Amino acid sequence: MARESGDLWQALLRSGEAVATEEDYEHGYKRELRGDLNQYVAFRIAGEMHGLPISDIAEIAKPFETTPVPRTASFVLGIGNVRGTVLPVIDLPLRLQLRPVQRNRDTRVLIVRHEEDLYGLVVDAVRGVVSIAPEDLEEAPGAIAGTRGEFIEALARHGGEIMVILELATVLRTADFLGETVQKGYRRA
Repeated sequence: MARESGDLWQALLRSGEAVATEEDYEHGYKRELRGDLNQYVAFRIAGEMHGLPISDIAEIAKPFETTPVPRTASFVLGIGNVRGTVLPVIDLPLRLQLRPVQRNRDTRVLIVRHEEDLYGLVVDAVRGVVSIAPEDLEEAPGAIAGTRGEFIEALARHGGEIMVILELATVLRTADFLGETVQKGYRRA
């Protein structure tokens, strides 16, 4: 065991990383922590990793009952009641033109805050909070265009995967919540 820890220590020293020793700690060594890291709630939808800034998330809840609202878009599941607050609930994969959420025990509802209002976004599973350095965020390639591309704020690599950071304002554009017949001006007498 002592040989293993000695080998590990030597390997760490050879890696070129700054290594604090006991002597450094005795003289007040402090590890610098980056204050510019952005935190995102990472979640899966349709097998892909997505994220939203943690500041946009009010709560993560288990799925709850919704009441359908007539003449709304297919991705609007309806309205739900969370501790006395009524909010629209959206099938996020369907909104992003992916396959709809197949509810199971990992399914969650992200309660997000946008312009003082709360919305529920149904996702396949929440993976946790990740920290990403600003320099690790990339713009979406120009080839990702059309409806789905407008939802992407940035891309980031995390844990060997690409995480799609969503543009919440576009996802929650309320003009899109109306059903197709309402958008075309159809009104029943």
